[in-house]
Amino acid sequence: MTDTLTTTQNNDGTSTNTHHVEELRRKYTIAKSAVADLAGEVSKTAKDQVGDLKSHASDWVHDKADLLREQAADSQAAMITMVRRNPVKAVAIAAGVGLVLGLLIRRRD
Repeated sequence: MTDTLTTTQNNDGTSTNTHHVEELRRKYTIAKSAVADLAGEVSKTAKDQVGDLKSHASDWVHDKADLLREQAADSQAAMITMVRRNPVKAVAIAAGVGLVLGLLIRRRD
């Protein structure tokens, strides 16, 4: 395929290749459109990935919260069992902790 070149003479005596300029404009428009399409695809992909990450993070948080609830319930059950088996020891520990906290609070004032 052969291209026909049209040359025009400017007022200052220089020649301009009109066909070449029009071809560059056409390629620029195509490239600009391709970049806009690519930017749209990148944006869509990024939004999808952020959505996936958000979903995974939410699932992870819910799983950890469930695990912590189970551990708290187990600890509470173990504490209740220990207090029922050793009530005197439990009262002594509670009194000791209360005394230490009272002394610490009193010193701060």
